[in-house]
Amino acid sequence: MELVSTCLLIGAASLTIQPDRNQFFLYESFNLTCDTPGSFSGWTVIRNTSEPFAPCEDWGRKNGSSCINRSVYKSDSGLYWCQSEQGNCSNALNITVTTGTVILESPAVPVTEGNKVQLNCSCKGRYEPKSSSNFTAKFFRNGTFIGEQPDGKMSLFGVSQADEGFYKCEHPTIGQSPQSWLAVKVKVKDTTPNPPNPPSPFQMSLTRLVCSILLLILSILIVLMVIHVCRRWARARAEDRKRASNHLIPGH
Repeated sequence: MELVSTCLLIGAASLTIQPDRNQFFLYESFNLTCDTPGSFSGWTVIRNTSEPFAPCEDWGRKNGSSCINRSVYKSDSGLYWCQSEQGNCSNALNITVTTGTVILESPAVPVTEGNKVQLNCSCKGRYEPKSSSNFTAKFFRNGTFIGEQPDGKMSLFGVSQADEGFYKCEHPTIGQSPQSWLAVKVKVKDTTPNPPNPPSPFQMSLTRLVCSILLLILSILIVLMVIHVCRRWARARAEDRKRASNHLIPGH
């Protein structure tokens, strides 16, 4: 595959990472995956690090459209993206592998506005098997202090475009983490019309009651009209008989 530094089309695929963060300690692992549309083929993960424009096969293990790096080093820090044989590219992720003992765990891929985001400040000694956030950590956005949390975790609720920026954290005695960019994407509005709400039992009962009353009133009006017509007809017949009787009486 011929690698090119200029992409023909940006956003033709999406690059995701597991675990979803930008910063890693030495010897950790991550898995990069190209989520690609069916109209493009031959996608692979490319990186620009100490080895410019190197495909997955040169530094990781390829598995379909994914690339796994099982043990990261400082030289794995750099820019990663997906690229097709036609030169189409995805979004890019900037991954940092630190030789220090403090990192900030924040989402690597853009988060949707309105969602909750959690920032974890993690510390790991060189020979410790696992990292820990069990300490009081300070958090910063674009170099400005935004809060301190006793459990090393900060939650951002209902994020918006104003929450975009470079974030980092600080251990009380060891020092600060590298900084990572948090991107917030606009939430796509749902244009599908909502289905009408079904009528409530009360509304249905009220509707039946109104219809029954109207039907009763209509029936009464019809009966009254029939009675009125019958009375007029009977009165007219009576008058006709009376006139006929008068004609039959002698002298009239």
